[in-house]
Amino acid sequence: MSVRPLALAALSLGLATTPVLVPALLSPSAVAVGSKRASIGNPVEGNLGYNAFVEQNTTLGSTEAEGPIATGGNLTFGSGYNVSLHTPGTFTAPGDDHPAALVVGGRVDFAGSSPGGVLKVLSGGYTKIGDLTGAHAVDRDVNGAQVNTQVVASGAVHNSVPRIEMTLDQPLASVGPAPGLIDFTSAFEVFRERARMMAACAQNVTLLDDAGNPLPDGPYPPGVIGHLTLTPGRTNVLHLTGQQMNALSEINFHDQPTKDTPLLIVTDTTAEGGVFVWDNPNTAGISGPQAPYVLWDFPDATDLTMASGDSLEGTVYAPNAHLKDVNASNLEGDVIARAYDAGPLAGGTSIVAGELHYWPFDAVIDCESTSPSPSPSGTGKPAPSPSPSPSPSPGPSTSPSPNTGPSPSPSASRTRPAPSPTGPGGELPATGAGPGLPLAAATAAAALATGTLLLRRRGRRH
Repeated sequence: MSVRPLALAALSLGLATTPVLVPALLSPSAVAVGSKRASIGNPVEGNLGYNAFVEQNTTLGSTEAEGPIATGGNLTFGSGYNVSLHTPGTFTAPGDDHPAALVVGGRVDFAGSSPGGVLKVLSGGYTKIGDLTGAHAVDRDVNGAQVNTQVVASGAVHNSVPRIEMTLDQPLASVGPAPGLIDFTSAFEVFRERARMMAACAQNVTLLDDAGNPLPDGPYPPGVIGHLTLTPGRTNVLHLTGQQMNALSEINFHDQPTKDTPLLIVTDTTAEGGVFVWDNPNTAGISGPQAPYVLWDFPDATDLTMASGDSLEGTVYAPNAHLKDVNASNLEGDVIARAYDAGPLAGGTSIVAGELHYWPFDAVIDCESTSPSPSPSGTGKPAPSPSPSPSPSPGPSTSPSPNTGPSPSPSASRTRPAPSPTGPGGELPATGAGPGLPLAAATAAAALATGTLLLRRRGRRH
């Protein structure tokens, strides 16, 4: 496999080859010296096409994900959850002939799961588990007949509960142990830097009230409707405080985001100390087909609860946060989070959360930055990497909807300081994610605004 020259290419492949050039985080192609322009690229690039891509532990309490899921830590599940309802994704582990629809970097926590829980991995996808402690894979029933592969607790037999079950006979050795399959640590160093850079994007759109007047810079009145007009052909950026976000009952789109007219919404939770209970607004005028072009960035949130609101259109980007979804409405987009509870468990019973729909983010974020213009750094020298391995095919993308709205009105220049990301806290360590790039190297190269995601060892539709 040939080596593409930019780290962006390496990240889009999701695999490391020898050598991989590691340019500076803010290379001339990202932010030129003396420039205020930030070309961030696709912020989710490097998630390998996973519907939810989680650094640490994940709980799949209810109900289903249309796409594949990857978690770097341990997995707990509720009474019934379906993974990869519509697609198993595109990432196939070395030596396998089916995509890895469920990747668990750590172990499966059967004791913490619902006693009668069944997690189904659908669409012909494989399950990959980093640490099989307390678990084993079986492909024979109690009579010795061959059956579809299941993962059950140690000592348990086929069809016991709780269990993970596939829709095919996956070779037992393929299930695991498979430690270090994905380098979640390095990936999230990149995601956190991108969140910081997006927080520094200058606001260039304004929410208007029903009379056409700009909403105030300060607190919004509860239940207010914000009318939004986008400027075609650029990244549209809106900054909100936590209070403003929760005061909005609706964002009324006068035109629709598209691939070349994406919308970035940055929410600053500084006043909430990074702990934010989110009552998301209705998004009138858009639906699933526009979800790939909307990104909700929570750069400084460390604990984010989706509590209420209508279906959320777009990707939730919270790489520093433990994301807890207790909202029965659906989430239509990707999830990037430090930890993730899709319906937390309480006494073995899950709180009903909405479905996770597969509308992968599919746009480039390019903006005017309010941060001081940094000089490029880093050596650009090749970084050591594992042996070359096959690369996954890029995930499917949706076709942009035409922009049929009225011409945009003048936008404001109001900006807020970029919040500093807060490090993880209060989480059990992920037992399956191996060490990432050394932090000094990741800071120097920062694994890039267009960074590189290393895979270790040998090595999207409604």
